Amino acid sequence: MPLPWTKSARDKIFVNYRRTDAQGFAGRLADSLTQHFGAERVFRDVTGIDYGQDFEQVIVQRIEEACAIIVVIGDQWLSAADENGKPRLFDADDYVSREIAAALEADVVVVPVLIGGATMPRKEELPAALADLAMRNAITISDERWAFDVQRLAKVLAIDVEGSVTQSKLDLMRSVALLGLTALSLFATIGFTHAAIAWAHGAPSLREAGYTPLASAMQFFGIILAGVMFLMCVPMIEASRRKYAWAGVGLATIGTTAPFVHYAIRNVDMPSISIAINYAASMSVAVGMLALVALVGFREK
Repeated sequence: MPLPWTKSARDKIFVNYRRTDAQGFAGRLADSLTQHFGAERVFRDVTGIDYGQDFEQVIVQRIEEACAIIVVIGDQWLSAADENGKPRLFDADDYVSREIAAALEADVVVVPVLIGGATMPRKEELPAALADLAMRNAITISDERWAFDVQRLAKVLAIDVEGSVTQSKLDLMRSVALLGLTALSLFATIGFTHAAIAWAHGAPSLREAGYTPLASAMQFFGIILAGVMFLMCVPMIEASRRKYAWAGVGLATIGTTAPFVHYAIRNVDMPSISIAINYAASMSVAVGMLALVALVGFREK
């Protein structure tokens, strides 16, 4: 699992299409995929090439950076021809054909997307360099089911393409939760161990040894942070794992509220035994939260 701040050298999603066949659709699809994977990762030739740049050089560079290529196939994709009536797919200078061939040769994930009632071309209808395209599973996207179909495509891409916008958020939240729980628990453990040793060697109490009620409650700050992270993540994670996230929210709520209510009701000055119990309770809750972080998995829905 890559860290949230790491980035693969090949992380672009390339939208391949023929302008006479699917220009408007390709733009809409690219915009929708941008919401899932981020604007810097989705590339389309019209919006991805600045004025004055070498078109062919940029296309080659983008294919080299791509982790997936979406081939948009409309009802005129096969029949598109030049002014002499020659099919464009069989033209050695046809960019659509060259982009697909380069992706197939580079072993990039290729996903055909069918629109406007189009069907997958047969192997014998394609140039030799594109023959493998006929063997790829296609996804149909329609206007009537646009949101559902695009989400289905995004999920297919997510299998091979790591680091969607949602997954990046989940990875970051998981890291924050783990860091908060681990760092504050470690700090509290070091302080408690030091005070316990001093107490064993004659210190009147843990408080006199330097371990204050605030220090014994340090883990609770990490638990609260982890609970907030769980709550924020619930709508984004897999449905089958949400029960663990809700359990984390509940454990954080009970595990932080109960000790403070207990000491407020008792209104005591927290003697050494109370401080020790407070530390033990918070550590138990922290360990439970760490276990729930593992069970949740923090994978997007």
